[in-house]
Amino acid sequence: MRFWNRFEKNHQVDWHRLSRRRKKGDLLAFLKEEAGRFTPDDLNLMMIHYDAKIKDLPSEYRGELARFARIQITDGYNRLMTKSLTPVHAKMKVSPALHKFAAAAKKECSKGTAGDRLRSLKYLIAAFAIFIENEPPHPVGMPFPGGGCVERYEGVYYCPVKDAWDGIDDAFCSFCPALQTPNISREERESASKEEKLTNYFYNYHG
Repeated sequence: MRFWNRFEKNHQVDWHRLSRRRKKGDLLAFLKEEAGRFTPDDLNLMMIHYDAKIKDLPSEYRGELARFARIQITDGYNRLMTKSLTPVHAKMKVSPALHKFAAAAKKECSKGTAGDRLRSLKYLIAAFAIFIENEPPHPVGMPFPGGGCVERYEGVYYCPVKDAWDGIDDAFCSFCPALQTPNISREERESASKEEKLTNYFYNYHG
């Protein structure tokens, strides 16, 4: 399916206009309009740059990172461009954090370098994940140094580096809906959750 419009190499995203979106329907329309100015070559180039950044990592870890990066970038772009909202969903208010996100995007994507274009695309895809889908910009399963990965448990997203990376200029941590992963294993978390549910059942069930 063809999503992209005529190639506009020198186009700059209007981040101030992004910051003024108040409803999810308006935001999605803006993201599609801007993302449509990019091409498959841009997506491929993003992956080439990413592969170059991780080339010195151990091969197994590098392979996993590359696989999830493709989910984040290529699949994320396709999800953005094919997404449709119900009338009710389209009228939902956008998080006020979008204003700060737009300011951060403008700062990072207006450096006057060749990388501005691809950084803009990265921010557009992230904006879709965070503000339309209420998801982390990194997909579930994305591994991080130390052995942890992005998880989803009972509708809540967890990230092992949420607190560690918060405040880094080009990270999305301060906008990401994920919580810091608790310092317990998933098995321990599931066990604790089951005990909590059982306790709640016995003490509060009056049927």
